[in-house]
Amino acid sequence: MISKRTNVKGLGIVAQSDGNLYTNAKDLKGRIISIEDEARARIQTAGKENIGETEGTRAAVELTYIKNDIPVAVKYDKLSQTIAKRAVEANSKNKYLCTNSTERYDINRKIADKEEKSGIPDIERTAIVLPRDDFNMSPLENSSQFNFFFEDMAEEEGKNSYFNLNKKVPVHVYLINKSITDGKKGSDVLENLNGTIIVPYMWFGGLDARSELGGVGRLAVDCGNGARGVLGAPKASQKISQVLPYNPKQIDKYLQLVQEVKAGNKPNSRLGKLEEFLASLKQ
Repeated sequence: MISKRTNVKGLGIVAQSDGNLYTNAKDLKGRIISIEDEARARIQTAGKENIGETEGTRAAVELTYIKNDIPVAVKYDKLSQTIAKRAVEANSKNKYLCTNSTERYDINRKIADKEEKSGIPDIERTAIVLPRDDFNMSPLENSSQFNFFFEDMAEEEGKNSYFNLNKKVPVHVYLINKSITDGKKGSDVLENLNGTIIVPYMWFGGLDARSELGGVGRLAVDCGNGARGVLGAPKASQKISQVLPYNPKQIDKYLQLVQEVKAGNKPNSRLGKLEEFLASLKQ
């Protein structure tokens, strides 16, 4: 259920959904908040509503793991309720959500490798490979991953610097131990050792927990770990404006997005941004 709504300047209505991942997906219509938007909300509400001061959130990043290889992180706009339900069901049995093949990982890895080869800036990338072990990241350490996750909030200094808000402490990222993904131990928690382990969200800890990111994958069933999502446009200003509700740069951006999806460079899930844009034009 939705327990709280906060109007965040420049972002919109940020809603809090309590319950397991499947409940979150239903409450938020799949619009789990991105790490960038959560960081923005924390910066904008610091000293006021203090979003994320003590309560973390599930965030819109999918991690995929396979045996004897590095994990891949993929951003998405809308979480499938089917995937969320499957994750909760697997986690309720103390198992990871696994597929029967490496196909999902292979698709994500192909996107990550192609984006890197094409020289796409980290903040604009859809997918990126991660180290095999837990790691720290900041503007000065593993900066590619930091920029990928935090996007426009990844500045080292300034008003949009989440690094500043986090008191310049590097963000620690927890991953599934490679001894488990490689089947050396704990194989009883895997549904299929030779498939893809899917972790359909990352846990973005509160500022009091140093903003740690977790991708360990068996807490989708936990009702104590809720999720936030952006459900509406920012509250309208009283000032009447005659300008168009879009600009040419936005049109070019979404045309490029459609072309990249058609070419297979980005997953269909990224079309959620276009859907939101078109819906906003009707308002």
